[in-house]
Amino acid sequence: MKMLHKIIFSILFVVSGLGFSQTPEQQKMIDKAIKMRDSIMQCIGLEEMLQQANAQEKKLESDKKSNKREPSRIPKTTKNEDKYWKNTLASDNDSKLKNWNYGEADLVFNYHYDAREDKLAYVKVGVIKADGTIELNPINKVPMLKPLKDFKDSNNFYDIHNPASYQYTNEDAGFKLNAYLLVYQNDEQIGILTIGNSVKVTLNLLTPGDLYFGDEGYMLSWVFADQACAIMANENWKGDLSNTGTPLLVETNVTYNLSFKPGWNLVKTDVIGRYDFPNAPEEDRSRYKKHAHTSITSIPEDATYYFRKSPQY
Repeated sequence: MKMLHKIIFSILFVVSGLGFSQTPEQQKMIDKAIKMRDSIMQCIGLEEMLQQANAQEKKLESDKKSNKREPSRIPKTTKNEDKYWKNTLASDNDSKLKNWNYGEADLVFNYHYDAREDKLAYVKVGVIKADGTIELNPINKVPMLKPLKDFKDSNNFYDIHNPASYQYTNEDAGFKLNAYLLVYQNDEQIGILTIGNSVKVTLNLLTPGDLYFGDEGYMLSWVFADQACAIMANENWKGDLSNTGTPLLVETNVTYNLSFKPGWNLVKTDVIGRYDFPNAPEEDRSRYKKHAHTSITSIPEDATYYFRKSPQY
């Protein structure tokens, strides 16, 4: 359009010299310019033409600007490479681990440690396919179980302070609970698999020093029972949950509302509410207010699968 402007103004400049005496050659140029002017004016008025040229020129400038990529207003986030994500893979709104490249692996439920052989006994409950897809199909029976009434001594959540808080139905039923599945290849453990909606909760509840942290969310546990049975508890407790010696006085409520059918069962442990201690050392920075353990029939739709690789792999 700038070129069009130049042509138009050149024509007008030439035509404007009509009032002066001209040579025959100049007169021919003027006559030609007049014809060009008249031809243009017949097609479109000069004012309209200039407006159209200006509009098109502005549009070109606007298109150039719009084609330039503006910096995103959404800040780019990077996954914090702290202890929670170290050597950890997660699924993304499905049952497939992202960036899985370990080939096919077995998912197993361990139920006994043979100290003499230094070996875990387990049953297979599923697989991780070569593309990272997780398939769970727990159908095998667990051959070695302990009585349900022993749960007060083997509860790895350590959130009931008074063992008398537990109430059992069919307390002699065989029972085993694991808050994780082991991942095996060629009869060697390469990691563990946990299920929940928080990368922090699914590690805190497996780590003795972090069991009382206040990060909120849930984690699932797997249970095998050989008979129908149940565990109930409701404890309100007040005391010190410090890891560093400086007292952290808190009040907690822990409930167990678990009813098991013969065979495989799922338990959902919710961490609800938190106390914050911003001036405390890192290991005392927060504490939970409530743990709620309930029986569920299926894995929640919002659950994420977390694979944590063994250090040697």
